Amino acid sequence: MVTVRLATLQDTAAICAIHCSDVPQWTRLTADGQIVPADYDSLSLYERWQHGGAWLSLETCAVHLNRLLAGSGFPLVACVDGQVVAEAEVYESFEPPPFGHNLEIGVINTHAEHQRRGYGRALIAYSLQMARMMRCERLCVSDAEASGFYEKLGFRHTLSGYGVRFPTEAGRVLYQAVELKQRSCEQIKGWYMPFGRYRGSRQEWDKLFPQDWAAGIPELLNRASVHLQMTLSGGQRLIAFLSEPEQPESPVGEMHLACWSERPPTPLMVAALRDWAYRQGIPSLLTYVWETDAHLLPHGAAQTDYSQTFYEYSLQ
Repeated sequence: MVTVRLATLQDTAAICAIHCSDVPQWTRLTADGQIVPADYDSLSLYERWQHGGAWLSLETCAVHLNRLLAGSGFPLVACVDGQVVAEAEVYESFEPPPFGHNLEIGVINTHAEHQRRGYGRALIAYSLQMARMMRCERLCVSDAEASGFYEKLGFRHTLSGYGVRFPTEAGRVLYQAVELKQRSCEQIKGWYMPFGRYRGSRQEWDKLFPQDWAAGIPELLNRASVHLQMTLSGGQRLIAFLSEPEQPESPVGEMHLACWSERPPTPLMVAALRDWAYRQGIPSLLTYVWETDAHLLPHGAAQTDYSQTFYEYSLQ
């Protein structure tokens, strides 16, 4: 019999083991750029992070889990005879259509030794109950590689998106840009997120402040970043987060863009972002866009190899 419950900090080791079971081989990058096998215990926290994120070390997994339990999301575990065998993390977001008030599955994973036994289904069923109790419009998931799994459970594919980079450019547009100092996620409640929405808006917001989740790892804390609040002519407000890309193939000086918009996004908004970046010496912006917002992309935008799909279970 499988049971699902809210995770606690005591589940950290079990959750870490679930995610580590997905790693076929532990490796490290040498000074000359070669990838070589390595023992897990010999890897630094950052080297473990590079294999899949915060879940790959007890220390960073505990920090991540604590943030979820403090209110950023809901960590769930599936248990059999008291043993944690699978984990999921869901986030509540309030967004305009087509996403609306949603509960998004940011993570779902089953230990490699316990897969194909219905534990993922149990986590989905529990998440659906949560979404109904929270009166969400839909339960959704992005980057759904296991599309058949979700379709069998009643989800449907409604959107597709892809990575894109575009050059910056000076433009004739009036705006004011200042440093973003307010950190509350409440300020983007109901806002659009036209760029950088790999997952739900609430989950993406949590990435803005690495001092809250990087667990003191210098390689994560020392990445160049900018938190920006912009006001365009007419009073439209934007929040933009620019950060050093993780992709090693990114051109020198390129920045990754995540952006929230109080009103429906427009080409004028994109022109302001490009102008600001150009004046800071940033040559190009790397981001992610859903197909519904592709019309905002400027001339010269180039699609990257990254793409994903959006699946939703409607509760209306």
